[in-house]
Amino acid sequence: MTGSDRDATSTGLSILFVCTGNICRSPIGERVLTGLADRMRADGTDLAVTSSSAGTGALNGQPIHPHSAAVLAEHGYDASGFEARYLRPPMLTQADVVLCMSREHRAAAQQMAPARWKRVFTLTEFAALAETGTPDQNGTLAAIMGGRGRIDPNSSLLDIVDPMGRPREDFDRVFAEVEPKVETVANWLAAQHITETTGETR
Repeated sequence: MTGSDRDATSTGLSILFVCTGNICRSPIGERVLTGLADRMRADGTDLAVTSSSAGTGALNGQPIHPHSAAVLAEHGYDASGFEARYLRPPMLTQADVVLCMSREHRAAAQQMAPARWKRVFTLTEFAALAETGTPDQNGTLAAIMGGRGRIDPNSSLLDIVDPMGRPREDFDRVFAEVEPKVETVANWLAAQHITETTGETR
């Protein structure tokens, strides 16, 4: 089943996080979503999601940055076994939603897979759209894709600044930006599952 065939049913959605080197920002997004989904399932929420990441300039097989690993571990998320991946078109076509850490990554991903451009967002804009939703469609993926014009696509506020080469405090800053946005995504995923399986709205 391809990304274009899946929706928010029990099979879950495939979420791909994208940054530059795939060792600092996008691994945090990937592992936070995986961890939050595990916690939600442990609390009784029937949530299925596939979380992965890649980088527009990544070197395949590189380990996660030590500061990213440390900040994840300190907040209870598993950073073990991570290997960076270079972003390729098949990754984009197989993902249901692509969440980029900056406008630059969004542009690169959309250029790499033009047919999937509507499914490519910055993490910040997707979280904002998922949080607000639309009254008629209850924040479905179709509504989010159709409503992206409500957010300025050129705003610098959409970027989560790269901490590479900077002190540990910058990695803490990235985590503080990423985790609540990914939590919004996780809550949105859970709401979509409830809507699809029971007919209830959010």
